[in-house]
Amino acid sequence: MRHYAQMTEVFFAGWRPGSPVAEKNYNPEYGAQDFLGSMTVLGLLADFVLPLWWAVGATIPIIYASWWIAYRSGWFE
Repeated sequence: MRHYAQMTEVFFAGWRPGSPVAEKNYNPEYGAQDFLGSMTVLGLLADFVLPLWWAVGATIPIIYASWWIAYRSGWFE
């Protein structure tokens, strides 16, 4: 339950500039590294598992998932 409450706090309060959740331990370099790393892993996985046009179509959801993992999930804080 604590994890859900923390995630809800990050989701609703973390996007506002100056909020304590947004300012706590935020480092844009690590966010970019997490984004590019998850994008690379998911993109390569799609390239090897899916047919070509399915992998091309999966690019947009992969970008969204990578953004969520890096900036919204709070897994790397």
